[in-house]
Amino acid sequence: MISRLIILTAALAPALADAAPPLSTPWPCEVSYRITQGHNTGSHTDKGAWAWDIGVPQNADVVAPADGVVRAIRIDSNSGGCDSAYANDANYVVIDFGDGTEALLLHLAQNSSPLKVGEQVKRGQIVARVGLTGWVCGAHLHFQIQNTCNSWWCQSIPADFETYGNPTSGSYVSDNCPSCEAVATRNETTLVDEKDPGCFKRRSTFWWSVAEGQADHHYYTFAADAPEPEALGEWFFDVAEAGDYDIEVHIPQTEADSIGANYTVFDGSNHTTTRVDQTQNKGWVGLGTYAMSIGEKRSVSLGDNTGESSDLRRKVAYDAIRVVPNMPAPVEEPLPAEASTDLPIPPDPTTSADELPAVTNDGEAQTTQVRVDSGCNGMGAGASWFFLIAVLFRRRS
Repeated sequence: MISRLIILTAALAPALADAAPPLSTPWPCEVSYRITQGHNTGSHTDKGAWAWDIGVPQNADVVAPADGVVRAIRIDSNSGGCDSAYANDANYVVIDFGDGTEALLLHLAQNSSPLKVGEQVKRGQIVARVGLTGWVCGAHLHFQIQNTCNSWWCQSIPADFETYGNPTSGSYVSDNCPSCEAVATRNETTLVDEKDPGCFKRRSTFWWSVAEGQADHHYYTFAADAPEPEALGEWFFDVAEAGDYDIEVHIPQTEADSIGANYTVFDGSNHTTTRVDQTQNKGWVGLGTYAMSIGEKRSVSLGDNTGESSDLRRKVAYDAIRVVPNMPAPVEEPLPAEASTDLPIPPDPTTSADELPAVTNDGEAQTTQVRVDSGCNGMGAGASWFFLIAVLFRRRS
């Protein structure tokens, strides 16, 4: 039994080691930096084999890649240089994810962090600034995901960024952005702008910005004939009230000439793709009506894999979308009318015939048919009314 337990534990160990939460880039939203050194190269060996070096300049901000708790921190050193003798002089922050894995952010500036051990941090929260401490041959951020151990320097493990996977070179725009505030309701149209870093995500770095489109801006990338997208744009929104919604996309007039843009709508249960010719459709274009369920991260996505050869250099445009409620407003039941306590008002005496309420001995009103004939028994209409009022007065008294 003991031997079988040891084998089972060993088999589970890699899975537990790779259980880091979805990671965002450890630098601020929409800022672009280069990966300057990847895995198992240069100084990235042994415990640091699975690290990345990121070209963050000196005194630039570093942010938390995911929610966690500060397990270890040093921020008082001002010593560093391009020699291994400085290795133990680095400032660092270690963020524990609570699943046996953690993030190490290394080479931080002296006194650049207010954090303390045990303090909780949120994804995107600034944790420090880059410095020149430790074994460093130029300003950069050393970043790795590692197994938790009893030191700040633990064994690094393979990990992926949620947006970029496992980059080894190139420049990357940070996806570590605020949460999306777009919420669809039955009462108003919800606009999701491509310039909103919380609601629009750009996957990969092949993007160009154009000062034209909805709100005078849109992005584009080049179409490709590939089974999977290399560049992908996604608009996100939440749904507060379930029901039918029309999804519309804005296609700009310029820099938009793909004939096979495949927009995919996620309604909470299903993914539905609609093909749009961006050369023939401009302005607001409807993708259809979708039954949206209540929840977060409903989405519209568009990849560069349109089936068009990259040699054609056709541009796939990414502009705003909007979510339009397509459902009747709730019907409000009318309030019940209050019962009147007033006695009926006698009719106009000039009327030749009418119904006049009479009051019984118990005080209840009854309707009595009264006919008034001008000149009857020599009494005109005024005399008849005088007689009638006298009768009513006597009954009530």
